[in-house]
Amino acid sequence: MKKVNAETLKSIFISGANNIANDYKHIDALNVFPIPDGDTGTNMMMTIQNGVKTISNVETPSCSDMASTFSRGLLLGARGNSGVILSQIFRGFAEGVKDKQELVLADVAKAFESGTARAYKAVLKPVEGTMLTVIREASEEAVSFASNNQDASIEELFEAMVKRANESLENTPNLLAQLKEAGVVDSGGAGIVKILEGFMAASKGEAVQANKEQASQETKYVLFDKVEDSEEDEFGYCTEFVMRLLPEVEGKIPFNQEELREFLERVGASVVLVNDEDLVKVHVHTYKPGDVFNFAQQYGEFVTIKVENMDEQHEHLEKRPERKEQAIVTVAVGEGLTSLFTSLRADIVISGGQTMNPSIEDFVKAISKLNPKSCIILPNNSNIVMSAKQAAEILNAKGIVTKIVPTTSIQQGISACMGFNPDCDIEENIVEMFAATKRVVCGQITTAVRNSKLNGVAIKCGDYLGIKDKKIITSNKDINKAAYNLIDSMMNYDAEIVTIIPGCDVKPKTVAALEKYIREKHPHVEVEVQQGDQPVYYLLLAVE
Repeated sequence: MKKVNAETLKSIFISGANNIANDYKHIDALNVFPIPDGDTGTNMMMTIQNGVKTISNVETPSCSDMASTFSRGLLLGARGNSGVILSQIFRGFAEGVKDKQELVLADVAKAFESGTARAYKAVLKPVEGTMLTVIREASEEAVSFASNNQDASIEELFEAMVKRANESLENTPNLLAQLKEAGVVDSGGAGIVKILEGFMAASKGEAVQANKEQASQETKYVLFDKVEDSEEDEFGYCTEFVMRLLPEVEGKIPFNQEELREFLERVGASVVLVNDEDLVKVHVHTYKPGDVFNFAQQYGEFVTIKVENMDEQHEHLEKRPERKEQAIVTVAVGEGLTSLFTSLRADIVISGGQTMNPSIEDFVKAISKLNPKSCIILPNNSNIVMSAKQAAEILNAKGIVTKIVPTTSIQQGISACMGFNPDCDIEENIVEMFAATKRVVCGQITTAVRNSKLNGVAIKCGDYLGIKDKKIITSNKDINKAAYNLIDSMMNYDAEIVTIIPGCDVKPKTVAALEKYIREKHPHVEVEVQQGDQPVYYLLLAVE
């Protein structure tokens, strides 16, 4: 195959998505920490599957349009850091094939090169030995191969990329000491290899088919103490217009369909955009039709305009509440944690955390539904921070001032909520809430899923692990002893309060024994127990 058309590109994308979906659990297991919270494979799989969902009914003769549509799906579906990085790879890929009807060898290579550049740009401090390294080295191989083998086929290009990606993956432990110590390769890099292998199979006419059992899980969120689905009620203004494009003359901006579509999707929903020669027809639901008209007018002159107030059309529905000045949006899983955050003024609790990170779209839809004037997002997990930041960009463009307090644990999220003052403005609250996260020492108890050695601690499968601020402190067959060792390591001279948050699988006698131990060994501190009901972690501990 010497050229790739839009339909073939669609098949390639789907094959790559199916290949990682068929083996995502293996990628989840490639976790540096030998604990049951690996979610890289899940995040990458669900991110790229959202891209597939977006293009499933798309028929276009243009590779440019196919790649752009796929990229938008990945962006909104992106989960976790690996999912966000993956979405940026395909955003750059789409930019690299802009205006291309078909792709030849050099186009494919340059598209991956563009994707790599976009992914590196999206990460504040890129680390080598990760999925970034694997996609970079595979892309460099693609560019070199295309340059030196101009008569080669697309299949041969993908073969070269897959070979180099596998070599790069095997080398990741030599670039990251923690991978070598844990005896694993980088999980995100393994995901990249799976996707590229799926691409290669499709290029050979052997597209990977999806196994019958693929993960499908919708994220729910709690809003005003009710469980809501993810469908956003659409109000505002139904805005439609037909515009005649201006001739391309000096001083005029040439029409850019993709630019207009991206703008419409930032400020509204239910977007339909049709371009027929010199006429463009647009339909969008938005709260700011004036902004839509002002942006579109740079390309031409309006033939017809129609604006209808959908709020008026839905008067039979419950009256919309007045917009809240500041809202808190947090992430947690477990009935106890949801109730706890709600009691601490959280307006929305998005279900998620380890093993199930919410997507960018989950944040956008939940917050758009609440429609506050401003909101503060607490990710409560280092793997959710990037998604929250991407969501904030979209929400800011929609007129909801959105800020992030980059909490990396449930305990930090709780402390941040306690630092919130409804009488302060959002900037003051951000400062106070961030400061509150720095006053808490975090610990958790979970179990080991394989033998390993980390930070000098010998770990056996089935042991209870005590983890303090992302560092394994102790490993013990007895959960009580593991908890005692962990809490001792967390204590400092000015500690005042210890909070114990039991998970859904911990026995009451374990909690009672730990509470007694703390009161006897560390009598200067107060002890509080807050039921969390969280999975994965038997105990969450906070020392302040």
